[in-house]
Amino acid sequence: MKVGDLVIYVGEDAEVSPVYGPGIVMDFDKDNDPIVRFIGDRDLTRNLGSPYYIEDVRVINESR
Repeated sequence: MKVGDLVIYVGEDAEVSPVYGPGIVMDFDKDNDPIVRFIGDRDLTRNLGSPYYIEDVRVINESR
């Protein structure tokens, strides 16, 4: 997984509202977990994305 990859959320609460569309890996935090900006996340405080555990997101289209 790297910056620019398209991902989906697959955590155990993935079906609980709000359900977001795919997201883009924007960066990584100090624990090497991805910071993801999900489509449909309207919270402006998370404009650059939010950190997610790496096991809770799955790459669906790797960047080159």
